Amino acid sequence: MYLLENVRLALSSLRSNKFRSILTMLGIIIGISAVITITTIGNSLKDTFIGAFNSMVGRLVFTSYTMLDDTPEENYRRMDDDEYITSAMLDELEEKFDGKYLVVRENMVGSGTLRKSSSKVVNVEVYGASEGFIRDEKNYYKLVEGRYPSEEDNRQKKHTAIVSTIFAEQYFGKGKDPIGEDIDININGVGKVHFNIVGLYKLSDSYFRGSEYIGTKQEDLATPVFIPYYTSTRLKEASKDSTRYPRYYINSKKISSQDAVKEIQAFYDEKYANSELWIPFIYDFSDDMDEIEMYINILTVVLAVIAAISLLVGGIGVMNIMMVSITERTREIGIRKALGAKNSTIRTQFLIESSILCLVGGGIGVLIGMLNGKLVEVIGNLVIKSNPEYADVLSLDIRVSVTAIIASLIFSTIIGVFFGIYPAGKAAKLDPIEALRYE
Repeated sequence: MYLLENVRLALSSLRSNKFRSILTMLGIIIGISAVITITTIGNSLKDTFIGAFNSMVGRLVFTSYTMLDDTPEENYRRMDDDEYITSAMLDELEEKFDGKYLVVRENMVGSGTLRKSSSKVVNVEVYGASEGFIRDEKNYYKLVEGRYPSEEDNRQKKHTAIVSTIFAEQYFGKGKDPIGEDIDININGVGKVHFNIVGLYKLSDSYFRGSEYIGTKQEDLATPVFIPYYTSTRLKEASKDSTRYPRYYINSKKISSQDAVKEIQAFYDEKYANSELWIPFIYDFSDDMDEIEMYINILTVVLAVIAAISLLVGGIGVMNIMMVSITERTREIGIRKALGAKNSTIRTQFLIESSILCLVGGGIGVLIGMLNGKLVEVIGNLVIKSNPEYADVLSLDIRVSVTAIIASLIFSTIIGVFFGIYPAGKAAKLDPIEALRYE
């Protein structure tokens, strides 16, 4: 009851001087809103980057090459062709781990055409691709029916293919199921080749955002037809770079990228045990992401601390206004002490008043900080959408940290208590007789 009475008196005092109270809270409002805005944006940007990173490379590990540590400087040289990873090694790796790691392989065979009728030709682009490649490019190609070209298709160089929903509508007509159908593609530089359709995929909107697709009607689009990788190498020789720096899609959600790096690295360490100079080096981009996350956290903390300095300015303003309030209410304090109020009662009254002043300011600051965060989210997403290259993998989602809100409110209350101690102490020490004489 005693506490509630002091709260009531504090609120009554603040209401009687509304404009002065608002001006006093301004420093607290600005400081808290800045802290909330900065921490919210920092944490949300970190989550956005991590989500985009995982979407693009979260299930991949990569290959590079490094010299042996004990190589004399005079022996340094460029890699020979026979020192790079071979297709046979990649086949052995996939077989050894039973499809747990799928090598990302792709080979452009060429443009092709299919004659639908005497007056209608459907254009396509024929690619040799491993299952790992199509899974890796899931942001562009989403399998909706059938299956990927299997490893058996690849090893036996079968003439299976997966086609887009757009191609299926172009060639077979709307509503026709193309799975199991046969097609003949006249590939430039290769000739007419027969394929059996085993899968159907859907292209994402981002695939068509390039300038070459602007103004092109759907019936005239040339979409990719994917055939087994080794089938494509039989039709057209693949580039050496397709095996020099392979990527590996982790095909099991139970395997972390760190475990994948260890297993694949051990495989190549065995293969290159007798290497004189160069060995493959398997790495995971998540290590780089951890470093980026650390930098974002440091930057967020530093900016939040700088913003929090304004809270000190606000606290000094609170102390100043409390001193003015005590001077104005000297007779009131004298009357209360004459009626038996203890020094601790007077001190508590003014401490509660300064704490409420800061707490209300902190609450308003939190609301403004949240609004600032949403404003940044709207503007940020408009900027992202204006850049088609990142529209499908980036999406800014501002989420206010409950911890940051609670910490800000507690800190603003502490500011009120800290900067209210001196004025409250001064009020408690007033001599009641001198206070009653005060005009």
